[in-house]
Amino acid sequence: MTTTTKHLTRLTPSDLAAELTTNTKTGLTAKEAAARLQQNGRNQLTAAKKPSLLRQIGHHLSDITSLILLFAVGLSAYLALTTDSDWTKTIVIGAIVILNVVIALYQEHSAEKALAALKAMTIQTVTVVREGKTQTIQAAELVPGDLILLKAGDAVPADARIIQSQELEADEAILTGESLGVTKTAEALATAPDDLGDAANYIFSGTAITSGKATAIVTATGMDTELGKIAALLNQTKKQTTPLAKRLNTLGKRLSFVAILGGIITILLATLLHQEGFTDSLMLGVSLAIAAVPETLPVIVTLSLAHGVQKMAKRHAIIRQVTAVETIGNVNVIASDKTGTLTQNRMTITHFWPYGKEIHKVAKTKLSANDTRFFKYLGLATNAHLTADDEPDIGDATELAIVRLLDHYDLSRTEAEQIYPRV
Repeated sequence: MTTTTKHLTRLTPSDLAAELTTNTKTGLTAKEAAARLQQNGRNQLTAAKKPSLLRQIGHHLSDITSLILLFAVGLSAYLALTTDSDWTKTIVIGAIVILNVVIALYQEHSAEKALAALKAMTIQTVTVVREGKTQTIQAAELVPGDLILLKAGDAVPADARIIQSQELEADEAILTGESLGVTKTAEALATAPDDLGDAANYIFSGTAITSGKATAIVTATGMDTELGKIAALLNQTKKQTTPLAKRLNTLGKRLSFVAILGGIITILLATLLHQEGFTDSLMLGVSLAIAAVPETLPVIVTLSLAHGVQKMAKRHAIIRQVTAVETIGNVNVIASDKTGTLTQNRMTITHFWPYGKEIHKVAKTKLSANDTRFFKYLGLATNAHLTADDEPDIGDATELAIVRLLDHYDLSRTEAEQIYPRV
């Protein structure tokens, strides 16, 4: 957490509004919001700058094997010009080089298009108060000082300090790895927190409201948020050569050495022993060097990796760089956070113990009338509810486990609520 964030956790709502030059009732004016948007930029995470097409092509031609092939193209073209021989060798090797680059570029472009489509589907809106009026805007247009209104099921669009709350809980697993909902408050903290998980009056971009509702003032947007800092660290990560690329480079160097050495020996033998002219000996040595180059190796490797990319895509995994497939295949041990990676970040009831009787397993137990009534009572005590498959479920993690249990046994909470309406 930044020093500024720690400082803001200790302010009262009125002091916070004064600090951020906003109003806890009417929010920002449209003019001020536009000025801050111009100053701070859009509320979006900035990806690393995409290299130009020429740079991408250069990257795919920079490995040793491709350089050898380019050298072979140049030599074979020189031979074709000086000896009036055909251009078959030049055309074939050149086509192989071009094909190798085109396949790699196509796979990476397809992955980028898929990621862009996913981003377009997740355009988020948020409810704000500006000039005293409640309105809905795109989350990308949020600015520091905006007054936002959140309720259960909403994704938090920016880092914000809570000024009003009602039974508020947030899911912060994306930042802290904690699967349980975190209780939030609007009260100023007596001491500044050391960790994100201790900032009880703060909500952070990328997290979600699981229950209750809140009014909050935005304090940071885009790359200035805690999530943005993580994104910035990822953007700074330097690309490393994959194990396969290292092995291919080593192979290429060895082949180059053998080809050049063989060509030199051939030139010397042809000149000294067979009394061939230097030009004829040179052509013979160059031809031997070109023949030693495995022209189809890069294409075979690229096609194999592209096949791996397609198989991963069928399992809904988008691979941005073709060479990453081979790297994944070499992984022996994965050190990973458990929540949301090895587990689904959702609680599930597997056993229940009704009325002090025998413990039953959910998947195998046929419910009695008493058990059915008991589960319906549990459902009446929850505020959570399930959503469509492509949307996150709304509510407290424990209550969602109860609702999923009712769904497992095809028990309708709606019928129970009609019999026992809330007061």
